[in-house]
Amino acid sequence: MKARWALITVLMMALPGTAFEGQDKRVIRVTAERFSFTPSRIEIDPGEDVEIRIKSDDTAHGFRIVGTETEVTIPKRGKGDIVVPIKFDKPGRYVFECSRMCGAGHNFMRGELVVRERTGAGASHGKEAGR
Repeated sequence: MKARWALITVLMMALPGTAFEGQDKRVIRVTAERFSFTPSRIEIDPGEDVEIRIKSDDTAHGFRIVGTETEVTIPKRGKGDIVVPIKFDKPGRYVFECSRMCGAGHNFMRGELVVRERTGAGASHGKEAGR
């Protein structure tokens, strides 16, 4: 029986899309609600693999990172969240915004993604949001 479990574990590690894949990604949780994203500022390191997990606390929203091909729809409250994998190699500032008309304050629903300047080889890679 132990051999069977060992084989299953090895097979799961080899298959794409399993729980073992992408364990080094930092997860940043974002909430969309009433014309704002929380947090509205996200900082990452160049080359860092990040998953942005977005949920809505009200209606359906859009999420677009201006100047990139990233654009998704965030399901309305209670219908789950959306995962947006990102990786930026070039330091800079990128605007993200709601790309789906969601009401009178829609045009104010924006945030900023900051890719920091590269630091020395001893740079730390914490796992919390908005470092």
